[in-house]
Amino acid sequence: MGNAKFFYYPQPDGRHLVEIDLGEPLGELQSEFEHDAVDAVTQSGAIFRSVSRGGEIITIQRDRMQLGEDLAIQFDAMQNHLDRGYSVFFCADADKAWAAAVTIPPQAGIFALSVNDAVFSTITGTSVIPVADDYVVIESDNPPYIRETQEIQSISVTAGSGGTVTLKKRLNFDYTNRPVFMRHYRTWPVLKRPQADVGKAIITNEGGRLFSLSLRLVVDYQTLFAYHNGMGFGLQLIPSSPATGDLENQDGRVSLDQGMDMPNPQSGEVKKTVHSKRYGSTSFTLGK
Repeated sequence: MGNAKFFYYPQPDGRHLVEIDLGEPLGELQSEFEHDAVDAVTQSGAIFRSVSRGGEIITIQRDRMQLGEDLAIQFDAMQNHLDRGYSVFFCADADKAWAAAVTIPPQAGIFALSVNDAVFSTITGTSVIPVADDYVVIESDNPPYIRETQEIQSISVTAGSGGTVTLKKRLNFDYTNRPVFMRHYRTWPVLKRPQADVGKAIITNEGGRLFSLSLRLVVDYQTLFAYHNGMGFGLQLIPSSPATGDLENQDGRVSLDQGMDMPNPQSGEVKKTVHSKRYGSTSFTLGK
């Protein structure tokens, strides 16, 4: 199993990619789920539930990190970035950090799904691809949030061009007319800190010698699905920064907190915003 890693583009500016490698697996990783739901109960006892927004809450913990204070000072900057409302990419296993848009919204009961290129491969690396027997999450945008976890039977995919993923069991839910992402089940491309946790230390220490990590993160689905490239185009994410020297010109590239607006599945139109240091922000619409 690979190391747990965080990636983010420090905001403001966001011209370079920062990687925080824990150097070891996590101690605890747990997901909880929330749904905004209202029940109506009739006099005869029938229950009718109205469900809108849903989402996932991830708890990440590593007690007494091996790399100690060297990691703690890196998490200090990341906490400031998160507390001001910006995003991070997290993977519990960097060797499996893969996510791709499903090319055609899948129907219930099928085994094989076509996926596009891995839009976050600039962050994770182009050699990172899941293999047979790995678990993947198939999930839609909001509302309503539809998701399931499946095991891979076989896979013929490259990071640069996508391919086909065949599941061991039939797909449970129908995702017709919905943008859908597939990702390794321990990879989350766009995470933010919940408002209730802002300001709470994500790093604690014992006597200034042993440092531990504990934080909760939630998925920003609108930003995540802004990177869905099932409409026939992709994004150029900002690459890793050089170890020394000046940062290269990043015009025309985007970070996790920049890029396209949400596609409109009903109209088939996508509003794309390009951020440029020279020209500012320019928006235009791509038709069907």
